[in-house]
Amino acid sequence: MDYIGIDISQAYVDADLPGGVQRLEQTADGHAALLAALPAGAVCVLEATGPYGLRLLAALHQARQPVCVVNPLSVRRFAQSQLRRSKTDRTDARLLSQFGGVFAPALHQPPAVWLSQLQQRQALLDLLLGQRTALRNHGHALRQSPWPDPVSTQALEAELTRLDKQVADLEKSLEQDARAQCGADYERLQTIPGVGPRIALALLLAGPGLRAFPGWRQAVAYAGLCPRHYESGSSVRGRPRLSKLGDGRLRRLLYVGAWSAKTKNPACAALYQRLVARGLAGKQALCAVAARLLRQAWAVVANECAFDPNHHLLIAS
Repeated sequence: MDYIGIDISQAYVDADLPGGVQRLEQTADGHAALLAALPAGAVCVLEATGPYGLRLLAALHQARQPVCVVNPLSVRRFAQSQLRRSKTDRTDARLLSQFGGVFAPALHQPPAVWLSQLQQRQALLDLLLGQRTALRNHGHALRQSPWPDPVSTQALEAELTRLDKQVADLEKSLEQDARAQCGADYERLQTIPGVGPRIALALLLAGPGLRAFPGWRQAVAYAGLCPRHYESGSSVRGRPRLSKLGDGRLRRLLYVGAWSAKTKNPACAALYQRLVARGLAGKQALCAVAARLLRQAWAVVANECAFDPNHHLLIAS
């Protein structure tokens, strides 16, 4: 099987084709020329490097061209293992071809249109929430001045009013569309103590969607809530820590939910008390509770059932 590495930038792509690396424009015509030049049975290899590759990825899927989307960190470590000393767009394209040949990564599955659009809306909502917090903090600073500027104060209040309306509209539309697309899962997730509407929505929009993870371990790893062990020989014994290689936003939301789950969720409360009794710090125990919450969420969605607070007792008996 031939792997064709494609390095992506804003204006063009460099493809490691059989005749050598070719540079094509990031346009519909450039994508069509790339598809025409690909050999039969080839698999394209792209890095997940932000928005510049999305249109090319959509064109490849539309043409039913097999494509892999790989983690840039994995490719970087592979380049280091090859002792590479130079980095250009052309060498990156060749490197991606070699990476595909060595590791044979899994083929990329296109996400549902509704999932992609809701993820974009969620990202915009997070951006607006950050802007609103920054403006509120600036307003607090203005009010401390003995001579507050009336023009600045008026402009700030008007902008905050506009942002409040935009945030409310986006939150409402997100909830409505989430209920329309996966209303049953949205309701089931909220039966878990510690999972509210915001966390439930984040779980449904996580990566390829919570249902797409083959198991709860993959979901926990995606959120970066799995432990990372550091041991070597008989002398190096590092303390296990969270990997944090994953969705930081989902991890933070689950950590917030863990504060409620450690008292209201029976299985999580038992886990928290057991870990604290063993000497773990409160924050470490809360991280374990966050991982347990995600495990429960995956089970609720995978089994299509509401949360059973006594399920952990049935397992223990």
